[in-house]
Amino acid sequence: MDIVAFRTRIGQDQPIYSYRLYVPMSELSPERQRLIPYRSNFGIGARDVYLARTDDVIAPMAHLDTPPGPERYAQAKAIEDIASRLSAIILRALFPEMTAETLPFRFFVPSAPPNAVVRASIQDLTARYETLRTRLATFTPELIGARIDRSGA
Repeated sequence: MDIVAFRTRIGQDQPIYSYRLYVPMSELSPERQRLIPYRSNFGIGARDVYLARTDDVIAPMAHLDTPPGPERYAQAKAIEDIASRLSAIILRALFPEMTAETLPFRFFVPSAPPNAVVRASIQDLTARYETLRTRLATFTPELIGARIDRSGA
């Protein structure tokens, strides 16, 4: 499964960064794509290339098909927590200066690196929430087969 990781400076006076991890929609089945309502390129890349958030990728299909309400909200919070921790594991491998244990909203980096886009490949994580929930503490970038494409983003 291909992934796209971004490091974007968002602070003017201090080197504050946003780190994000996405999966191109083309990596997902048409059935999963139909159940993901949020379509965006997140302001990065071609306008006709859509990216999926990690939580939409790892979520069980049953969750994506659940109607809005308290049950879906509770499930979504648990899925987002696992997605945040998984994203941090992968992003730390791609951007060593990002040392957070969960995906931070903003992150201070004293070295002030330039903005970057990194493409990588990992094992397919589609609908793997249950596996990740029970085994995330043992996950490493190597265990999920992370391979960085340094040929350009």
